[in-house]
Amino acid sequence: MAKKPASATKSKPKAKKPAPKKPAKKASAEKPAVKARKWDSATLLVLPGLVLVIVGEVAARVSPAWVPWLAPAGYVYGLAYPLLAVGTVWRLTSFRWLKSLGPLAVLLLTWPSFSHVFSVGLSKPDVALSENSFEVTTFNVRRLDEFEWLDGDQTRQDIATWLAEQPDGIWCFQEFPKRGKATLRSAGFSWLKPRRRLFTWPREAGPALASSYPVKDWTTYMFEDEDAGQGRVLQADVETPAGLVRVFNVHLQSLHFDHADYDAVEEGPSREQGARLWGLITDASKARALQAQELVRRMEESPYPVIVAGDFNDTPMSYAMHALRGSRAEDTFAAASFGPGGTHLGAIPGLRIDGILADTTLQCVSHHTHGVMMSDHRPVTAVLQAQK
Repeated sequence: MAKKPASATKSKPKAKKPAPKKPAKKASAEKPAVKARKWDSATLLVLPGLVLVIVGEVAARVSPAWVPWLAPAGYVYGLAYPLLAVGTVWRLTSFRWLKSLGPLAVLLLTWPSFSHVFSVGLSKPDVALSENSFEVTTFNVRRLDEFEWLDGDQTRQDIATWLAEQPDGIWCFQEFPKRGKATLRSAGFSWLKPRRRLFTWPREAGPALASSYPVKDWTTYMFEDEDAGQGRVLQADVETPAGLVRVFNVHLQSLHFDHADYDAVEEGPSREQGARLWGLITDASKARALQAQELVRRMEESPYPVIVAGDFNDTPMSYAMHALRGSRAEDTFAAASFGPGGTHLGAIPGLRIDGILADTTLQCVSHHTHGVMMSDHRPVTAVLQAQK
């Protein structure tokens, strides 16, 4: 029997199955890849803080008589700077370095301005009192509560007791009533031990000055510009242990808010109330700007070192206060301890509208805002002495 060839015995190779084709993507499903944007939550703090800080810096240097809408920026500067600071720190701790550079630069550049609003206590001088030191106190006594906004007789007794405890020096009062001397005497305060001379606004309530040092000359006046409002000044040349100084006891233009206006601030104003409040704020800011300009001129004309004390009715980051803190005078708040040093007991907490500016030839040893509540203002005291 014949054998089959070997080739015939081999099985035929199996054909390979073609690889399954991947289903084609539908054209409609094809979309270009878009990288999801990571939202920077710190921007919610940085952006408004940055805008308000910059606007506040501009408002302090541009007179509201020229640009009225800038004036209210000074009221929110104390909130805008911390807002920007918190947002910047948030970015830094989130390792967003590049986005932090701009806000950080603004914070550093504007720190001197914020130090007028909030003291961290770093500038407080470590100096000893000298023999030529003396105290200056300013206090808006709110007419000694003669209309009994607080506790009437008890308030007057508290003021009399508090004054009796204060060291000798120069006391600058605002809204001191016509019969204020007799009123305090009746409340138990002595003008004789030690002897204190009192100089008052003629015929009605206004600035008054009490001094245990000799007063060489004094006068009272309002501002000359017809658009400068109702501000008042009592000017006195006082012989202090540091030499003769010229004291300007000032009460700058008030907002003239009535009870309804204060209620609107606390509860939220309507559109009509908001328009009225805006008008009162901008009008008063214009007047204070003109008043500050005249005060600066009188300060520069003084042959003696100057002290400006009183109720400024304006914030440290206002045009008026920036003008007064010129080359001749400095804010004694630089020597304050930690905190905002708020003086007005109103709807906006921490608002500092009372203070003392001292000549650059005088050294401020300390600045203190008293924690008493005998008016709608807190008293402020600065200890001054001649520069060594």
